[in-house]
Amino acid sequence: MSLTRAQRAEALEEWADRVDPADLVEADTASLRLISELATRRDTIDEELVEAVRSARVEGRSWSMIGAMLGVSKQAAQRKYGPRVVAGTTETVEPRR
Repeated sequence: MSLTRAQRAEALEEWADRVDPADLVEADTASLRLISELATRRDTIDEELVEAVRSARVEGRSWSMIGAMLGVSKQAAQRKYGPRVVAGTTETVEPRR
C-alpha cells in the first residue's frame, strides 16, 4: 500500500528532525514546492468537480452534457465520475487507487 502525500510529508519532517544540520546541502526546491502546491490545488479542484457533477446529475443533466462541459466524451465523464457520484443523493464513493 502506498503512502499518501501527507504521510510522505510527515515522514520527511520526522527525518528532518533527526538529521545533523552539518550533513545538509542547500538546494533550490522552488520547482518541487510548486509541484506540491499544484498537486494540492488539483486535488481541491477534483473534489469540487465531483460536487459539481453530482449537482448536475441531481438536476437531471445527462452524461453527454457533463462530458461536453468537461471537454470529454460522455463515456469518459461517466467512467471517471460515475463511480464517485450516485445520482439523486449526496453519497460519494472514493475512487480506487
